[in-house]
Amino acid sequence: MVRKIRVKAVGDLKLKHPTAGAIRPEGSMWPADQFTMRRIRDGDIIVEKGDAAARPKAKPAAAPQS
Repeated sequence: MVRKIRVKAVGDLKLKHPTAGAIRPEGSMWPADQFTMRRIRDGDIIVEKGDAAARPKAKPAAAPQS
């Protein structure tokens, strides 16, 4: 399964992912592939902060000591 991230275009750019389609003004879910990462590095799109897939996973809590 391909990991997806929620991205949003910077400004009024009209972008289209080769497999995921056009980006909507409110943001879209795009695969975290080479095309998407390049657009992020170039500053064409940003990762929306509320995206759970973009957050680091929490470490499991240690078992209680008895």
